[in-house]
Amino acid sequence: MIQKLIMGIALSWIVGRVIKSIIDFKKEKRFVCQGFFRDGGMPSLHTAFVVATATGLYLETRVSYLFILSVVLALIVMNDAMKVRWITGEQSKAINQLMAKKKGYAKLEERVGHTPAEVFVGLIIGVLVPYLVYSLL
Repeated sequence: MIQKLIMGIALSWIVGRVIKSIIDFKKEKRFVCQGFFRDGGMPSLHTAFVVATATGLYLETRVSYLFILSVVLALIVMNDAMKVRWITGEQSKAINQLMAKKKGYAKLEERVGHTPAEVFVGLIIGVLVPYLVYSLL
């Protein structure tokens, strides 16, 4: 059913967002509203979303062309989160340090990528939540 697929994907994103907010709250000792919408950090919501899509498609269609396509997409997104976006964040840190004394310079966002642990937790969320949705409904 398409409703279970959509619910599993949406709940994976929500669970990941709540976990991310709790972790941010513990670090900051206060709720930071803009932190709810930022990229990077624990867990990887990109990973949770695409893995939940692949998991839901597997539960709907078993091994099908759609499932295989979703797995390939998930692997690309996870690789991008760990490598390309991580490198972008590291470059942003270096540029911000170089430009720190320049007046009028808008600081670049530094937390845009994910560590392997953050991606792994996103993967776990993306598998477990849709599985629970399909099991309980």
